[in-house]
Amino acid sequence: MLAPVLIFVLAIALAPLIFSFSISLTDYRLTDPTQAKPFVGLGNYIKAFQDKAVLETLWNTVVFTIGAVTSQVVLGMALALLMAGETPFMRALRSVAILPLALPPLVVGLVWKALYNPQFGPVAYYLKQIGLSVDRGLLGDFNTAMAAVLLIDLWQWTPLLMIIFLAGIKSLPGEMLEAAYVDGANRLQAFFFVMLPMLLPVLFIGVLLRTMNAFKVFDIIFATTGGGPGNATSVLNFHIYKVGLTFFDMGYAAALANILLFMIGVCSAFYILLLRRQRAAESL
Repeated sequence: MLAPVLIFVLAIALAPLIFSFSISLTDYRLTDPTQAKPFVGLGNYIKAFQDKAVLETLWNTVVFTIGAVTSQVVLGMALALLMAGETPFMRALRSVAILPLALPPLVVGLVWKALYNPQFGPVAYYLKQIGLSVDRGLLGDFNTAMAAVLLIDLWQWTPLLMIIFLAGIKSLPGEMLEAAYVDGANRLQAFFFVMLPMLLPVLFIGVLLRTMNAFKVFDIIFATTGGGPGNATSVLNFHIYKVGLTFFDMGYAAALANILLFMIGVCSAFYILLLRRQRAAESL
C-alpha cells in the first residue's frame, strides 16, 4: 500500500539528489558542445572551500540567516502577544498583518527597490529630511545594503512567525497564567517563566521553518541588489545561480548546492533534536 507513495517520493526527491551529487563529481559545463563530463572526484568541493567568493557568500548567508531569524522571532512574538485579543479590531488587524505573505518575494523585492530608490523613493526622501545622506541609496551602499535587505525580509516573513506563535498562545491553558498572576507574578514574569517554556515546541518549529527559508534566500537578492554592491549581499544561493546559469559551470554549481543542502540539513537536525529533548523533558 505504501509502494506508490514511496515510488513518487523517490522519483521527485531522491532521483534529483542523486543526479546533483553525480554531476558535482564532474567538470560538467553547459558551454561544452560535446556535453563531456570529465570526472574530478571531490575536486569541486575542495575548490569551493578554497574559493574566496564562496567563503564570502557563506559568511553573508550566515549573517543574513542569524539576523533574519533573530529579528523575526522577537518581533513575531511581540506582535503575537499584542494581537492575541479577540476583539473585532484585533481580528481585523491580524488580517491586515498577514497581507505581506500573499505577495511573491520577487514582487516584494521590486516594490522595496522602488521605495529605496535614492532619487524618488520615499525612504530616501524621509532620510534626507532628518539629515542623513543617501546619495547611493541604502541598497547601493556597502555598509547598509545587507541591513536594507534584512528589513525587506523582516517585513514579509514576520507575519508567518506571528501566526505560528499566535496559534501556540491560543492553545495554552489559561489556568496556569491565572495561577501565576494570583501568586503575584507580573506580565513579564508570567511570560518568561510560564508562557515561554510552554511555547518552546512552537518556537522551535517557527525557528526551523524560517532558518531553512533564510538559508535559501534568492528572490529578494535577485530583485534588489544582484548580490552587490561588490559582494555585500551575495548569499550562497545567489552565488550558485551565477555559477550555474551565468558561467554555466554546472558541476561546480551542483557541489555548492549540495553544500547548502548539507548546511540546511545540519541546522534542521539540530532544531529537531532540541524539540525532541524538550518533549522528552515535558513527559517526565
